Parts: sequence; C-alpha cells; structure tokens
Amino acid sequence: MVDYRTWARLNFEGKQEWGDVFRDGKVPVQSIATQQAKLGGNKDPESVFTVDWKELTEWQQEAILDKLSQQSSVAKEVILKEILKVGLPLRRNLIFSCGTNQVELYL
Repeated sequence: MVDYRTWARLNFEGKQEWGDVFRDGKVPVQSIATQQAKLGGNKDPESVFTVDWKELTEWQQEAILDKLSQQSSVAKEVILKEILKVGLPLRRNLIFSCGTNQVELYL
C-alpha cells in the first residue's frame, strides 16, 4: 500500500470506476478539503477533491489519460494540458473517507 501525505479512499462505486488505476482504493489528493467544480457540462457545480497528479506513478497517469480519452474522445495531450492547468477533479460521491499524515492538522 502506498503511503500518501493526503489521500481519499474510494467507495464501492469509486472502486468500480477507478479501482483498476488505484488498486488499494487510496487516491493522493492535494487537500482533504473539497472544492466546487462544474464537470461534464453539468450546470450545477459538484463537490470534488483535486488529485495530486505529481504523486501518481507514470503508469497511473497514463492509465488515467487513456481512460479519460476513451470516455470523451478527446486526445490525451489535450486532457493532460487541462490537468496540468486546473488539476484533476475526483467527485466527492466516489469517496468513502479521506485522511492525512500531516501532524499540524491534528492539533
């Protein structure tokens, strides 16, 4: 199991969707606080965590780009450019729990 500094744990639905990329169900996130983002053309914003792209292995990054490209029919290069610009959102409804090993957050 990978020990990330801050993570979100996928729920059952999240594991069905992303379990092939995050086999232990833990996803590195930039913060345990959620943000609001408009996803998939929805007019209402959704609560999301931002995946810590730098913490992912090259294999995970490539698998995510492949999956998103297949789902959206958008070139992987375009998707990567957007991820590097604004981050990779992970819907809150796919998360069971989140945690951190940052001591200052426990005080």
